Amino acid sequence: MKNVPPFIKTVLFGLGVFAIFTTLAIILKLVTNHTPVEGEYFGLFTNSDIMLGLVVAIVVTLSHERKKKLK
Repeated sequence: MKNVPPFIKTVLFGLGVFAIFTTLAIILKLVTNHTPVEGEYFGLFTNSDIMLGLVVAIVVTLSHERKKKLK
């Protein structure tokens, strides 16, 4: 990944964080015997879950970028 532009690396990092958050959310809902609620996507996600995942991904990505610049 030496020839990949820094912006693309940042976007891929953010997508990875979102994917990990999504995976953990699915596991927690399956382990706790989550009952489907109206307005869920695929019976697992609500709009608030997706928005929370985006916020977490943005915050973690910005923190990661700031940490890289300090090195």
